Amino acid sequence: MKRVLFALAATLVTGLAFPQAGPAYAPAENPFQGDYGFTLGRPTELRVDIQGVRLDAITLVAEGEVRAGATVKCQVAVAGASVAAKKATLTVVLLLEDADGRNLERVKLEPFKVKPGKPFDERQKVTAGGSTLAAAKRVYVFVQVAF
Repeated sequence: MKRVLFALAATLVTGLAFPQAGPAYAPAENPFQGDYGFTLGRPTELRVDIQGVRLDAITLVAEGEVRAGATVKCQVAVAGASVAAKKATLTVVLLLEDADGRNLERVKLEPFKVKPGKPFDERQKVTAGGSTLAAAKRVYVFVQVAF
């Protein structure tokens, strides 16, 4: 019985002393390119590390009603953290595609800087066609990191 209690106590102490790491980041080439499923308003999980810049997710949210033939104001959020030693500039482009992978529209963000050793949550205003937003089922993500 003492052995069992000792084993449980050792496991508990080890778990507290060495907390579980979060989900791993896959190393990625610079520039990064990836194809993902897309749902308007929901985060697209990336979980990639591009030369020390870790991207968690990109989210495209419509700020108004999505109507065919209308231009819709949107917000794009890029979340992540930099563990790189230097300040980095990110260039992000989203290619919205239909379910068959046909290109619908290109959404380009203004380049932005991320500080070393800090998390970031960049938000930018963009516009996209209502028909595009309604039909988009995939997103091709392009991210280039420059130091």
